[in-house]
Amino acid sequence: MGSSPFTATIATDLEAFFRDEAPLDPGDGLIAAFSGGPDSTALLVGLARLGYLVTAAHLDHAMDPGSAERAAAAARLADRLGVPFVTERREVPRLRRASESPEAAARRVRYGFLEEVRLRTGARWIATAHHRDDQAETVLLRLMFGSGLEGLGGIRPVHGAVVRPLLRVPRRELLASLGDLETVRDPTNEDLSLPRSRVRNLLLPRLEADDILPRIAARARSASARLERKVSALLDVEETEQGIAVERAALERLPAELLTVALAWLHRRAGAPYPAGSAARSELVRQLGQARAACDAGDGWRWETSGGLLVLRRAPPQEERVADFSYTLGIPGAVEIPEIAVRVGLSRRPVEPWMFSGSPCRAALALPLAEGDRVTVRNRRPGDRIHPLGADGSRKLKELLIDRRVPRRERDRLPLICVGERIAWVPGVTIDQRFRIAGETTAWLAEIMR
Repeated sequence: MGSSPFTATIATDLEAFFRDEAPLDPGDGLIAAFSGGPDSTALLVGLARLGYLVTAAHLDHAMDPGSAERAAAAARLADRLGVPFVTERREVPRLRRASESPEAAARRVRYGFLEEVRLRTGARWIATAHHRDDQAETVLLRLMFGSGLEGLGGIRPVHGAVVRPLLRVPRRELLASLGDLETVRDPTNEDLSLPRSRVRNLLLPRLEADDILPRIAARARSASARLERKVSALLDVEETEQGIAVERAALERLPAELLTVALAWLHRRAGAPYPAGSAARSELVRQLGQARAACDAGDGWRWETSGGLLVLRRAPPQEERVADFSYTLGIPGAVEIPEIAVRVGLSRRPVEPWMFSGSPCRAALALPLAEGDRVTVRNRRPGDRIHPLGADGSRKLKELLIDRRVPRRERDRLPLICVGERIAWVPGVTIDQRFRIAGETTAWLAEIMR
């Protein structure tokens, strides 16, 4: 794996983080956002040396002529470290939305790619290499742009499926851990036309703010958390297919001082990456006093009234919608699912050790079936329930998918294997307790083939 030194501090921080803040069950994997630069390389080295099941994921964003060579260099570095590597090229300039900055577009496309890799591999978390200096930069930037308490909280250690396990580690320590490893240089880090680069290269060295600004961020997050607990006790939030709904009257009763906190909290509950901007927030507050409210909240999210509820939702792009599908599969055999461009198969196999820990694209099932029988492969339907492996009883499939952090756009794409009316397998999520293997020498192997 190379000859880079590995500090006890980094090891301790990583182990404590994945024990206390982002727990990992046996067999859970991680996706490391891997640019090939010093920070992400230090993270990858740490995760690999501690024995975590990690895959390095690199996006070639095609924003400059050197991006393809950096992707190739990142692949060589991951190979030297002995870590599985995946990469894709996506032309961010072509994918930019109207009025979206290049940096915002790159961030959106990058995190979308990382989430796709996480789902494809069945990993639990996406880990990024944000460190203490990044936290200081973020707080300074938000101070410069007049952010409130929410913004001063800086980078959150856990946000959805994204985790930042190195926020307490200064960058100098990450650099020291690399030893003789040659990493990839990203020219945007020295581009002083970008606000973050100016803060990093010109302002932070003069302030020597390594300790002060992260402490501000920690205190702001602590204050935000206390306010959010108060807000959550006052608002009853309901999950919907596209977002969340809250009783409008309860929101209108909040003191003005809490309303901004409540709106930011509701955006996070809905899965939005950022709260609404000040202009959108002001417009919504203005409309709350009217009979009907309908207000864009940015990035495709929208507030709308529905009866006595205020709904925050984001409709997926048309190309991401998946029509209902249902196919009959004779076993052993396979069936094509054109709606999601996969092939699902079932075959009889001897039981192997891996079958007891599972895999995102295959599962071993003790089905009460014989050759020539048939099962159904379909996507989810309202009212679906399943008894998750190891759980005390059955649950609504919708609630289970929310708990397991399966993005809304992916929930209708899951090809469920059903025996009669019972769901036997939800790929990448669970099998039904009734169909677990326990003492059998052979099992039905369900597989998704792309």
